[in-house]
Amino acid sequence: MKMKSWLKYLIYIILIFFMIVLREYVEKLYLDSYLRFESAMFFYLVINLLLGVCIGLILGLEHLLSEFRKEGMWKINFPKLILVGLPSLYFSLTNIWFLGNSQFLREIISYPLHYFFRYGSSYISLFQVILGYVVITGFFKYNEKI
Repeated sequence: MKMKSWLKYLIYIILIFFMIVLREYVEKLYLDSYLRFESAMFFYLVINLLLGVCIGLILGLEHLLSEFRKEGMWKINFPKLILVGLPSLYFSLTNIWFLGNSQFLREIISYPLHYFFRYGSSYISLFQVILGYVVITGFFKYNEKI
């Protein structure tokens, strides 16, 4: 039984490592396309966002698998999704907000992000991971018998 646990966590870390390396590769492609003003910039940003969210999903996968084994009805933890998930989504989309062609998008929606962007952009990756983790752990099974 212990060997199965070791193997499970080994697979988790390999998946996470692979996703991080792939994410860094896509980020390099994004920077290269940004410097050349290519139209593929938006595509690379979306892939980068999805890879960051997938890392969070992998981190919370164990929770979801344990919930599948339980009996009961599926419920959604709305406070968690709204109070943690929505701000994480907002900050995760920072680069996409900045690329928007709409004046409303750039000047109204992304205005608060300009303040945070002055200090660096590493918070974007962190919020993408948080978003993925919150989404996958925001669902649970509720059993009235317990």
